[in-house]
Amino acid sequence: MIFISLFATLMCVGAWIHFPSAVPATMQTFVVMVALGLLGSKNTFIMLAVYVFLGALGLPVFSGFTGGLGALTGPTAGFIWGFLLGVPVFYIFEKTAADKKSLIITGYILYILLHYITGALWYSYFNFGYLSFQGVLSSSLVTVVPFIIPDAVKLFLALLVIGRIRKIKK
Repeated sequence: MIFISLFATLMCVGAWIHFPSAVPATMQTFVVMVALGLLGSKNTFIMLAVYVFLGALGLPVFSGFTGGLGALTGPTAGFIWGFLLGVPVFYIFEKTAADKKSLIITGYILYILLHYITGALWYSYFNFGYLSFQGVLSSSLVTVVPFIIPDAVKLFLALLVIGRIRKIKK
């Protein structure tokens, strides 16, 4: 419970460290990847549920010091919900991979892709009122493409941090 609380707090801090853009770039993806590696899928899901609940209560835990139901239904809400929706996908790879690093990395990549898809679909729907190929494509150019390289760097750093902490724990 302590680690779940710690990572929920780190998610809040990660949201506050952001770089303004149409979809703010935050350190939340990094925190989630580290949590998945250290806490496992089930505890990470609980941590994210706590985080979303705190935001739903109106606490300023989301990017740009926002909170409340408006943040959970606004243009970037799909990215918040995408954090939760990606965990079951990672769980499948976590359970089948054992210690195969390539499968775990595949799980992380699919987690990030599902996060992107959820966010881009919601952003498109929110801005256009319906989903279309062209709308999703134009939304993806704003909400996904600029974040691919930074998220790849975050994944690399998260894997380094996870490996280091696991060595220290031993």
